[in-house]
Amino acid sequence: MDKSTLRGKKEVLRISWITALCLTGDSMLYIVLPLYWKEAGLDSLVQVGILLSVNRLVRLPLNPIVSRIYRHISLRQGMLAAVVLAILTTASYGFIHTFPLWIAARCVWGLAWSFLRLGAYYAILELCRDRNEGQLFGLYNGHYRLGSLVGMLLGGTLAEMLGLRAIAWLLSAATVCGVPFLLRGLRIDDVKKNSVRQTEEASVPIPQKRSGTAAFMTVLKTKDVPWLLAAALGSAMIYEGMLTSTLSNYAETRQASMTVLGFTLGGAFIAGGLQALRWGWGPFLSPFIGSLSDRQSNKARLLTWTMGIAAALLFLFLLPLPTWGWIAAAVGLLMTSTCTTTLMDALAGSVSGTLNLHNRRTVMMAYSVTLDVGAALGPALSFWVVQQAGYPAVYWGAAAMWLGLCCCFFVAKPFAKQ
Repeated sequence: MDKSTLRGKKEVLRISWITALCLTGDSMLYIVLPLYWKEAGLDSLVQVGILLSVNRLVRLPLNPIVSRIYRHISLRQGMLAAVVLAILTTASYGFIHTFPLWIAARCVWGLAWSFLRLGAYYAILELCRDRNEGQLFGLYNGHYRLGSLVGMLLGGTLAEMLGLRAIAWLLSAATVCGVPFLLRGLRIDDVKKNSVRQTEEASVPIPQKRSGTAAFMTVLKTKDVPWLLAAALGSAMIYEGMLTSTLSNYAETRQASMTVLGFTLGGAFIAGGLQALRWGWGPFLSPFIGSLSDRQSNKARLLTWTMGIAAALLFLFLLPLPTWGWIAAAVGLLMTSTCTTTLMDALAGSVSGTLNLHNRRTVMMAYSVTLDVGAALGPALSFWVVQQAGYPAVYWGAAAMWLGLCCCFFVAKPFAKQ
């Protein structure tokens, strides 16, 4: 392994650990806020639902703005801004008492996440060497979600003893202590320095537009980008939207339970354990899948197979299986989620690899916005369908959508030269 490749891995790991620390406060809210909403000064669970989704919605207009900001600042400066915003918002969870202030704090976190995710995407694109984007995206995806695991575990175990405010201050203090050591060793080249080198690369020109809508319309004309965005939208709607939001509720509905050492574990506990397992295997499974995709002449082949397996598992999900069989199907489905996320990111990096600096960032910005659209639409659409037609329509509808996209990929063979 040459020095540049080793340096790239170290940089990506630092970025993922910075992201993980910043993510702990947000993830803690998903466990604590639905239980302690009165302590937070809220009036109803409806307000909780709004607060847990508004940070995604606000990123839709913010991502194009942050992308333009990154043209004028270095990636390191952008990450530093994100860290400061994340620390302030996590600390603010400990003293704000009104719904409007909560909305403001969640919007600021949405801005911080835009800086974190776009900064990570741009850094990985610059650090790629010899078509190893799959491995680098796998490292990033596998490690930054450990922040979600830690935040939810601490929230679930300490909430009753300490309360929402003490946990928020504890996580904020941990971020303050940990991030400076990671930022100190981070060596990401300045945007302006890199642009001089990268604009000399062979590129497929995409005219630069200023608005987010115009950027979407522009990248749609680029080869394979429509396929990339379609798969990203489906992936985010099914995994980050539908599956994440309905898993615990469906587990309770089907009365899933199992007995371990004399203790009966209910559906909510099983669903939480499955989500924790998903983030726990990330540091091992994501880099492996990323490295595997780098060795493929056609990266989309792995994604097509993963779509097909996921469609089959979604169909099995609703069958009257015993609890252990349902858990096995859920584990398999969550594994396809981990694989799909890494494969999608690797394809996005590969598609933009032939473009110059600003154009590849336009593609990644459009890709990021599409993921946020899917993640925002997924929960609302899923629960609406549940109310209208029940869970079979949700899961079998998702299976049909995934299978349809899989067939389209198989026939059209996009990304053939990626």
